[in-house]
Amino acid sequence: MTDPPIRPSMAPMKFLHTADLHLGRTFHERSLVEDQEYLLAILADELAADDYAALVVSGDVYDRSIPSIDAVNLLGTFLARIRLRFPALAVLLISGNHDSADRLGYADSLLSKLGIHIGSDAEKAFDPVVVEKDGERVAFFLLPFLAPGCLRGSSPELATAELATAGLASAEPLRSQADLAAEAASRLAIAREAAGKAGATATVLVAHLFASGGEESESERVFLGTAERVEAGLFGGFDYVALGHLHRSQRVAPNAWYPGSPLAYSFDEADRKRVFLSVGVGRDGDGDACAVRPIAVLPKRVLRRLKGAFEEFNAPGAFSAFREDYLEIVLTGRRLVENPLVLLRTRYPYLLSIRQDEALQAMEAAKDARFAGLDGVSRREGRRGAADDFALFLGELYGRADPAKLALFETIAREAEHETA
Repeated sequence: MTDPPIRPSMAPMKFLHTADLHLGRTFHERSLVEDQEYLLAILADELAADDYAALVVSGDVYDRSIPSIDAVNLLGTFLARIRLRFPALAVLLISGNHDSADRLGYADSLLSKLGIHIGSDAEKAFDPVVVEKDGERVAFFLLPFLAPGCLRGSSPELATAELATAGLASAEPLRSQADLAAEAASRLAIAREAAGKAGATATVLVAHLFASGGEESESERVFLGTAERVEAGLFGGFDYVALGHLHRSQRVAPNAWYPGSPLAYSFDEADRKRVFLSVGVGRDGDGDACAVRPIAVLPKRVLRRLKGAFEEFNAPGAFSAFREDYLEIVLTGRRLVENPLVLLRTRYPYLLSIRQDEALQAMEAAKDARFAGLDGVSRREGRRGAADDFALFLGELYGRADPAKLALFETIAREAEHETA
């Protein structure tokens, strides 16, 4: 009896994974088109740096459902350039919760013939895009953001080819994220098995969702509570799950990764490194293989949050190393500085935000103290009334509440109350 033939080991197929481009986004009222154009050039250069078979963008391609002209031009120019530069590269995009699925996918039937595949219809997510390179055949399933009603229930016993038809005919649209995810997982399990029988050497799910256990940041449009979170374990059968939605690069399951947004979109992300993910998937003689390597992204301008006294920042030559960075300055000290953004922007042209937390807290504490020490002010049951607020206002303007002005205000207030009674 002879031993079965041994399948020769092959190098894994490589693809580049990114997400949450948010093209067209503004940040503290500043357009980021220039920064995003620079980012897309970096992305194209990375595609040239290795032998990638595909580029995967896991949703939130645009920042708004009705993208700006600049955003549409950015994407169109980028796709045209990489199509010319890398004619064999498969480009795989899905719609996220910021995108309009219909608008993003309007030309999919045409673009797919050019190797640019846009997953915007959840009912089509169970028919994979198969990418072939050097003997590897990887099946990519493009699952867009699961909006209420985008899927109907179906029987998991049905064959893959019958799923969409039977689902549309026999069940009501699903609404909750839990039901939608469970339905998608059930159908994907069947479709994944069929892809393997058809010769796929690996399977990849591209999805835009909030995986339970993932760490969010300030810049995402996060769902309220936990009802809209999805267990990443539902998709455990895939060799790799290419996720989008959370802006911090993180691994949420043994086979599931978020690359995070390649640009920081809030100052709480200022110290987080931005990355693309280089992913290798395929089967060798020892079983499934999945290798993930982060690729650092260096933006045109770095986000920084700096802290110190106003005098420090206003000194000639101070913090000159950060003049070209996007800055949020947190001023220390209990004295409120008037118009600090205008005053400091002459030194820091990309200063976007000023915070004076200590001064504002001190001012509120002083107001409370003055209120507690006011004489002749009504404090019915310890509550502040209109006269109390007017007294505080006079104190802010003149340092004290003039009794005559306060008495006149109380007289007018009583007359107004009588007129409306």
